[in-house]
Amino acid sequence: MKHLFSTLRVPSFLAATVVVISSSAFAPANAASMSFTINDFTGADTRVKFTLDDAIAGSGKVQFKVDYLSTGSNTIADIRGIFFNILDDSLLSGLKVVGTDVTASKFGPAGTVDSVGSSNNNLNGNGKQINFFDAGVEIGQEGIGGGKGDIQSTIFTLFHTDSSKALTLAQFSQQNFGVRLMSVGSGTKREESSKLKGQAPYYTPPKPPTQKVPEPTTLAALGLFALGALKVAKKRL
Repeated sequence: MKHLFSTLRVPSFLAATVVVISSSAFAPANAASMSFTINDFTGADTRVKFTLDDAIAGSGKVQFKVDYLSTGSNTIADIRGIFFNILDDSLLSGLKVVGTDVTASKFGPAGTVDSVGSSNNNLNGNGKQINFFDAGVEIGQEGIGGGKGDIQSTIFTLFHTDSSKALTLAQFSQQNFGVRLMSVGSGTKREESSKLKGQAPYYTPPKPPTQKVPEPTTLAALGLFALGALKVAKKRL
């Protein structure tokens, strides 16, 4: 029985070796994401960073991460409204957003959304200039005294209620984005507000992972090893 166990172990070891080499020959897929910043067009000097990812939240969903960036003396601000456009307007009627800080949302009609939630959570400014978007998401509540107020970083997930209409980052390539900030300032002096707008960069989908084929010498070595192992097994039997 001892010799039989040793004989059977050889091909088993060979199989395990082949599996390890084969599995290491494939490169893992990289998560697709894009980041960009937008600046104020009216009000206090401010900046906000967007990071969009279509792999973290699951297939067909896009995660938004929005962060206020300290700018000069304005070290802190409360994110109140996030606005954006989408490439395919036909998707607007089925969009849904979920997130801990989300308190209201508005999707379409396309090019008509300039406020969301409370009336002063808008992107009107510079006299008669009005910035219209396809969608708006209200973040938290007005005021920094407690509850859902005073948010400097937030994350939410956007998806379509029809699972066959999967969202990807391509829907936001070179689209316009906007943010409404309140309670802008530093320390206890936070009496300013700001409205920002900007454009996402052009999105290029990542190339599919390439399959690395083992070198011919590696394949030959594996073949010789397999033949040798089988011959040893036959002799022992």
